[in-house]
Amino acid sequence: MKIFLTGLLMTIFIAGHTQTIIKPGDKIIRQDLIRPSHDFYKAFSADTSGNIKNEWVNEQVISIDTATGRITFARSRQVPVGSFSTDTSISDLFFRPISMHEVYVQRNVSFVMTFGETQASVQSFRNGVASVKAYPMKSGYFEDNMIEYIFGYLDIKKGIIYTLDNFNKDTPSPSDPFLIEYAFDDIWNLDAGGKLNCRVIHFIHGEKKGYIWIDKDTRRMVKEMGEYKLGTFSITRI
Repeated sequence: MKIFLTGLLMTIFIAGHTQTIIKPGDKIIRQDLIRPSHDFYKAFSADTSGNIKNEWVNEQVISIDTATGRITFARSRQVPVGSFSTDTSISDLFFRPISMHEVYVQRNVSFVMTFGETQASVQSFRNGVASVKAYPMKSGYFEDNMIEYIFGYLDIKKGIIYTLDNFNKDTPSPSDPFLIEYAFDDIWNLDAGGKLNCRVIHFIHGEKKGYIWIDKDTRRMVKEMGEYKLGTFSITRI
């Protein structure tokens, strides 16, 4: 497996490349290839010294309802230990966001989001008290809790940086785009034996940057590795 690269390559990533914007519904998105799935991913985060701060397992489900034209992306996890959260994102068959429901059980906090062409609305519930806030967005955005699910279904080419606008209520600006590039091909060795042919996507997302391994046959994520100002993180399918 190729060595995880940082530093200088991050600068090279930005400079001297053709850039292309991807929006929901673009032909570059192969929504015809997405399939229902139920996966588990082992994850951890570590500080800048390499000390593990949190370990958890993501349970992730994709379901497709062609009759209603809806795709559901659902995830649940326990992080930190004893603190449960779930999020459920719904898009149309072209990955245009429709709604998202996010729940933090122990904190007694939840969010209900609805998405229009140029506006996102977030209804927050904190200890039984509700509030609503609207955010303007440019047409053609994705939603933060589901966007990484679709990276494997992008027919991207090497040598081009792609930008995907992304709504994220937790950033100073709700527009929180991903920059991605088809970096290289790799062979992923499975613990149980066997190998997967992968394409590796390099991404920059705000303060985070790293690599995502995609199984070429199934288009599903195998692993994600990255770093941010507080340390590093890793997510691996099990």
